Amino acid sequence: MRAAWLLLLAVPVLCALPFTKAPGVPVSLAAMLAVAAAIRPGLRALPLAAALFSLAVTAAYTGAPQPPGLWFTFEFIPLLVLLVLTLRRHPAPALTGSLVALAATVLPLRITLHVPHNRLNGSVLLVATAFACVVAAAGVGLYLRWTDARRARVLADARRAQRLEVARDLHDLVAHEVTGIVVEAQAAQVAPDPRSYERIEAAGQRALTAMDDLVAALRSTDDGPRSYGLADLPGVVARFGASASLSVEPGVELSAAAGTAAYHVVIESLTNVRRHAGPSSRVSVLLTTAGVLIITNTGYNRNVGFIPRGAGDKSGLAGLAERVRTAGGTFEAGPFEGGWRVVADLSHSADVRPGPGQQP
Repeated sequence: MRAAWLLLLAVPVLCALPFTKAPGVPVSLAAMLAVAAAIRPGLRALPLAAALFSLAVTAAYTGAPQPPGLWFTFEFIPLLVLLVLTLRRHPAPALTGSLVALAATVLPLRITLHVPHNRLNGSVLLVATAFACVVAAAGVGLYLRWTDARRARVLADARRAQRLEVARDLHDLVAHEVTGIVVEAQAAQVAPDPRSYERIEAAGQRALTAMDDLVAALRSTDDGPRSYGLADLPGVVARFGASASLSVEPGVELSAAAGTAAYHVVIESLTNVRRHAGPSSRVSVLLTTAGVLIITNTGYNRNVGFIPRGAGDKSGLAGLAERVRTAGGTFEAGPFEGGWRVVADLSHSADVRPGPGQQP
């Protein structure tokens, strides 16, 4: 493509050799400058210089119509290409694009104004034709600029969504285990227990495994880290201790997306209980047949129990609400009968499939 443009640049030079008189040389130079600007539109001053020089030659030309007619194509087409490239990529397209469009529109006047007869009709016809070509080129340039901007926005949104997804996974999968480590360490300072170190080691190993999964997913071309679901809930609740209970009604059947959302709701809720609830708090996790997840704990008190330093923001709840909404459900969390309750309603989600004996 670059070789073709260079050849097009050489043609006006070769054609200019027989015309050594002043009327022919500026026209040839204008054509060469237009071609050069079309080849290198990234040079900001070159398109503007080409447009201004073309307008100056059009205004000052007083020779015969033959030289402008000879170089008309070699200047008009590059000006149209330059207009497209300017409107698409130039950082300040309004001024430069307007001058390039004006130069291409009035370019036929170099010919028509110097024809002996019928100047007005010829000028109107050719200028109107040139203007139509300029409008088409401007439309192409503006459309390409819009598509480039839309593509950049889509790419930025995709990157932002990916970062948020990684942040949510890191918070949900790692913060739970780190919170357990901190709570066990604080408990061991009050009442030393040899089993605390075993639980801390196990939680640390699970946190390292979760981080390794996230790093491996970021380095690979797969869809993402391993998906968690309903099958992982018993292990999560069991690690919380005897004060937590899990009840899953018969006939519950969720898709992978809804099951993953339910898993993250449970693990974040248990993490919050560890952070904020008192030592006498008990947690019940209930998943109904209709696909409603209810997590209730008693003894909620932000000032009682072992609370990690820096804990207390609501980014986890906001992330859970977004996860549940993405799955097509609704999310609620707030005080309930002296404690705290979280409700994730996935019954209206398109990802929820009815269990045996249920109507779809």
